[in-house]
Amino acid sequence: MYIMSDKDNVVIEMEKVNLWYNEAKETEVHAIKDISLSIKQGEYVAFFGPSGCGKTSMLYTISGIDRYQSGSIKLNNKSLTTLTNDDLAICRQTDIGIVFQQFNLIPSLTVLQNVVLPMSFLSREMNESKTEAMKLLERLSLTEYAHRYPFELSGGQQQRVGIARALANNPPIIIADEPLGNLDSVSAKNVLAFLKELNEKDGRTIIMVTHEAWSLQDVEKIFYMKDGEVTSVEEQNSETIAESLSQKLYRQLAGSSQEKEGESIPAKVLSHFLMRGYSQEEIERFEKLLQRRMANNLSKEDFYSEIDKPFKDGGVGFWKQKAERVSQYVEEIISKRHDVEDVLEMIEKNPELTITDEVNKIQDWLIQEYKGMFTIFQRMKLNECITKRLKGSFNTLQFRDALKTSKHDSGVGLSYRSSQIFSERLESLMVEGQHIKKENINTNTSSIEEVNNNVSNVVST
Repeated sequence: MYIMSDKDNVVIEMEKVNLWYNEAKETEVHAIKDISLSIKQGEYVAFFGPSGCGKTSMLYTISGIDRYQSGSIKLNNKSLTTLTNDDLAICRQTDIGIVFQQFNLIPSLTVLQNVVLPMSFLSREMNESKTEAMKLLERLSLTEYAHRYPFELSGGQQQRVGIARALANNPPIIIADEPLGNLDSVSAKNVLAFLKELNEKDGRTIIMVTHEAWSLQDVEKIFYMKDGEVTSVEEQNSETIAESLSQKLYRQLAGSSQEKEGESIPAKVLSHFLMRGYSQEEIERFEKLLQRRMANNLSKEDFYSEIDKPFKDGGVGFWKQKAERVSQYVEEIISKRHDVEDVLEMIEKNPELTITDEVNKIQDWLIQEYKGMFTIFQRMKLNECITKRLKGSFNTLQFRDALKTSKHDSGVGLSYRSSQIFSERLESLMVEGQHIKKENINTNTSSIEEVNNNVSNVVST
């Protein structure tokens, strides 16, 4: 357990920090703009804002993964600009533990081996490392999965392994980058509970990135971000964060019960539940359509047609089966809109209709036979490319080009041949009017069988 002795001590201090990607190129992005802030020992803070606002760039800059071009950052009174790449690597092993949205577990290693791995970088004795790793797995209720491989676990279990790995070298600071993005609602609540425990019982500093307001329930300080800037800072007291999401939602729903028909359920609340994992622009477009449907200004058939229409054509960009599921779910909620308890029960029992879990299953399937190494950056870019292809933002050629574009130019960095294979495999999932067929997939593991089953249910055009 890491014991914090003085909560007033500053562990992270940023002063006028700026970060550019592809500086001086046509694709230049000013990701962090002149940000100054401090985070104290034992605080639970969050960077909150829409997709693309610079939240993840903040975490990567704080942890030394991305090198900033101007300003200064001190981590435990050490200036990051004075540290070599080797120093930064050690720092990320001892001072900071990182929990990634994509889990980033090594598929060829067991759960136990994945947790032991960070300890081996510090040349710790193997038996001691295994003993400590088993203690972490026990704390996270993962002991029985110690000798299984990541593909044999659910998303929630893989994320808990990711947390155990982040804790391997007992770091005082835990950074969580969208840790709930690929989880169902039950697993997400469990992860939030454990982050809270790490903060309150262990005294660790927790820094979370999120775009979901409901996940801020335990956070003490919120840094609101937009377009690479921290626009405001809010501190929550114990009374504010004690109120649960369902209580807040109940008030929003019940408080609207006196409003005119069609507005008795706030479209904003439901949009954020139904559109978890989508961009702010997509959520806002869906919300407007939902408002019209709830006000009976849009028929059920037209609502379905609009959410199924490609985003570039003014729709939301769901594919047909996704649009059917969302449309049916909305109709069920509308039919019960005057019964607050029924609506709450429906929302809490049904996982959010997110695209992220589906994209990650497809990504795992695409790379399962790939012989090379996939870096964290490549996984992130591949995830982004798959999402764009499924939503219609990329056509086949654009998807293939993005795969073979070099990493330096913000592509995935695959060879021409691998890009062609990946593209063909993805297109096999998207044949119009057909579901994926088991005979078209090489199913050698239970994970691929799971992908087969799940993708067949959700991917069609």
